Amino acid sequence: MQQTPFQPLKEEKAPWSLLTQVSWLTVAVTLISLLSYGLWYESQIAQVNRSAAQAQALTLATTLATAAETAVITRDSGALEALLINMRNAPDLVQLAVFDPQGKPRAVVDVTPERAAKLNFELGPQAPPATPAIQLELVGEGDSGSIQVWAPIQVGTLAGWTRVTVNRQGEAQARALVRQQTIVSALLTSAFTSMALFVLMRNRLRPVAQCADFAQGMARNFGSALAVPVRSREVAQLQQALNGASQQLEKQYHDILERNERLDAIFALSSDGLVVFTERGELAYANPAFSTMSSVPTQPGQTCAALDAALALQCENPADYQSATVHNTDHVFTFVLVRPVRRVLRREHRVNERGQMVLYFRDITAESDVARMKSEFLTTAAHELRTPMVSIFGFVELLLKRKYTEEAQRSMLDVIYRQSKRLTTMVTELLDLARIEARAGLDFSLSEQALAPLIEQACEAVAVPQESHTLVVELPDIALCANYDADKMRQALENVLSNAIKYSPAGGEVRVSVVHGPAGQEPPWLGIAVQDQGIGMTPEQFEHAFERFYRADASGNIPGTGLGLSLVKEIVEIHGGRVELQSRPGEGTKVILWLKSATPRSAHAKT
Repeated sequence: MQQTPFQPLKEEKAPWSLLTQVSWLTVAVTLISLLSYGLWYESQIAQVNRSAAQAQALTLATTLATAAETAVITRDSGALEALLINMRNAPDLVQLAVFDPQGKPRAVVDVTPERAAKLNFELGPQAPPATPAIQLELVGEGDSGSIQVWAPIQVGTLAGWTRVTVNRQGEAQARALVRQQTIVSALLTSAFTSMALFVLMRNRLRPVAQCADFAQGMARNFGSALAVPVRSREVAQLQQALNGASQQLEKQYHDILERNERLDAIFALSSDGLVVFTERGELAYANPAFSTMSSVPTQPGQTCAALDAALALQCENPADYQSATVHNTDHVFTFVLVRPVRRVLRREHRVNERGQMVLYFRDITAESDVARMKSEFLTTAAHELRTPMVSIFGFVELLLKRKYTEEAQRSMLDVIYRQSKRLTTMVTELLDLARIEARAGLDFSLSEQALAPLIEQACEAVAVPQESHTLVVELPDIALCANYDADKMRQALENVLSNAIKYSPAGGEVRVSVVHGPAGQEPPWLGIAVQDQGIGMTPEQFEHAFERFYRADASGNIPGTGLGLSLVKEIVEIHGGRVELQSRPGEGTKVILWLKSATPRSAHAKT
């Protein structure tokens, strides 16, 4: 965990200076403020122009209605046209018209932008207001629209209508003028403001840049002092703080360097694994011992979840692996790694106040193996070896201390013989089982052989009570072959046959046959099935059938060591096969030793 001097952070793109940021901010605020005011002022001017245009149109329509009363009553069209032509000089005027009460044109004059009057004879009937009152209408949208005012001509009753149409170009011109003035004012004001601000702040911010350069160099020049022109209280405080930090940083750096050197030596020489994660959950350190004991690759920045996932994949039971979290720091977790070699590891972890996590791994494989072997040996010696030894000891003691008839002595010697044979068988099977496990099949000699000779030899070697049991052997018509070790498989089959006879105390048929596995499997499977008509097993007994020293008959009436099926399972599985067990209480038991067939599929089709 060697600590290196602090290095300045390298940024991909340098940020803008404070002076540039303030200048641009000032320009932006000024522009937004002036433009906002200009828009508001523009709307106010437009509103004033619109109100003036509407007032002008109302006045002109009322005046026209009053002036046209005589001409309307006398129906003098020439007088009406002359009146309209004489009123054409009103600003922004578009059209003057006089209508009868139903809206039929009496006289219409269009006014051009040059104030020229032109009689309009093409205007059709219009729809005047429903009530005889002055009515103002806005026609069209925005600045391209117009204002129309209808005014009634009343001489006692409604004699006709006048209509004045005024465009809104004045409003549009006022808007454009205000907009232009606003933009020019905003640009000029922003330019002058930014220039003044730049000149004012440049000298004030120069000491800040010097402070930044000093702070960047503090990692290389511990204990150095900063001297800058002090033009403000803030700069003076910054200078004082940086000088104090420089002195303190020098002291802390040397303390950390010395401490890390000691920790590096301890962690590197430790036989226990240590892994450290930062508060962000990223790997900061892993000592060599952890990599050796776990073979899990580690790299800086690796997450704790990724390390847990890699460890879980190496475990004997990945689903049982428990991740290290901030909530289970008081839990000591033990797990078994199967790769690259089998190891039993114990993990503890702690989380400090900053959220950094430290994982501690200890290899307890040797301790676990010793404890397991000790427990198994004590259980075996106390439970299984005690019974025959006590029996032998008791009868020998009686023979030494008392005198018995020849018949009684023979009976006692017979018991001693049977118990000695049972003890010898148990020790032999234990040695066989231990040797097979230790060698892991290295002493097996596998070759392609027919199954029929194996079955025949195993059946001949087993003593079958002819008076109570019947041994039926069903061999196939053709030679079915598999890869197996003849001696080991014969030993396994003899154990199965012996169990079938022992656990059929009432006698009955023991049938040996060859069965085929399900179709479609490659390579095909062949099974040696042994079916008895014995006592069978309950579901609870069935679950423990392959455990060492477990016996379905706990009464002791049926001789045995409880190692037979364990030995059979080890032998068959080393051959790459499996043992299938089918049993029901009172209906007997069927054991099938499955092996991968070496017989061509065409031969199976003939059977």
